[in-house]
Amino acid sequence: MKKFLTIAAAAVTAAALMISCGQQDLKVTVSNGSDLDRVCETVELDFGNIIASHPEINAGNVVVTDAAGAQIPSQVYTEDYGMVKLIFQATVPAGKTAEYTVKAGEREAYDTLVFSRYVPERLDDYAYENNRIAGRVYGPALEFPRTLGPDIWTKSVESLVVDKRFALNDYHHDHGDGMDCYKVDNTLGGGALAPLADGKIVMGDNYETYNRICNGPIRTKVVFTYKPFDVDGHQVTLKREMTVDANTNFIRISNWYNAASDKLPVVLGAVIHNVVSRTDGDHYIAFTEKASDSADPDADGNIHVGLVVDAAEQDVTVGTVDGHAVLEYNITPGKRADVWTGSGWSKGGIATPEEWAEMVEDFAYAQAHPLEVTVK
Repeated sequence: MKKFLTIAAAAVTAAALMISCGQQDLKVTVSNGSDLDRVCETVELDFGNIIASHPEINAGNVVVTDAAGAQIPSQVYTEDYGMVKLIFQATVPAGKTAEYTVKAGEREAYDTLVFSRYVPERLDDYAYENNRIAGRVYGPALEFPRTLGPDIWTKSVESLVVDKRFALNDYHHDHGDGMDCYKVDNTLGGGALAPLADGKIVMGDNYETYNRICNGPIRTKVVFTYKPFDVDGHQVTLKREMTVDANTNFIRISNWYNAASDKLPVVLGAVIHNVVSRTDGDHYIAFTEKASDSADPDADGNIHVGLVVDAAEQDVTVGTVDGHAVLEYNITPGKRADVWTGSGWSKGGIATPEEWAEMVEDFAYAQAHPLEVTVK
């Protein structure tokens, strides 16, 4: 395991929020008790508590600075359940702490590193990206494929490419920034949490509705709902929340399955094609395969895929089911179930399967050892 984590965790919730009354700036201490340096990892604060005790701060003037006094990018947004959050990305060496300041000031212009949108010009895809990865999920109008799984788009640049590619309508060829060379069909594609019944994966269906919660500069988030579908003779419903943060190859997908049972067998799975290398861990899988939707797989490079299950989940079994690499376990219907999926490209900065396997292992370790955040 390397000692320098260059990927951002999907999110970190403040462990303690202790805000004193008055007009002093808020000091945010981020502690890293793990063995990995944490670089550009997203920290979440309750913005409602901040403005309640510091009325001089609002969404238009809130500023976050590091220990040297330099302003860093921050974002305020409202969750679909009403909570207002302030987020920024922290960098903390292994076993150390870092201090940040939240205050009123003049916000600088930040580069937007994340983006997502509904794509009516391509039926009803919903596309997403950050400065490292891109992809899309399929909507109700598309006849094929019908799946819960996403499509992976490779990227070799830090700039945003989704609008450009749809405008060209030629995204199956590399125009210098990557391409779509990944095959989904009626599978779980690049990774989804799906029910398991009689040893078979229930693929589910395309999303029915979407609601974009926020769109940069650090985070874009969208909530999808799905029509009820049959699992072993019973109807289940699903709400899925996809969170894409800057500076990471991983996406957090929060799932709420509802079913008439105390537990629901599920798999976090991704389809496997021409696999070059695979590494299985306790709560993760990393594999590398040839470009699967390509006339020249060798020229189009290898695609990396990663799956990570919440470290709190018990009795997780790693295996292969219905042509998918899977992590199998049980979830409680009605309770949030978090998973992470990741992707990369051999022509986009992750040259070898070994490098990718180490990235996925480190990411899973980071999720199991969240940063501790105190505001005072």
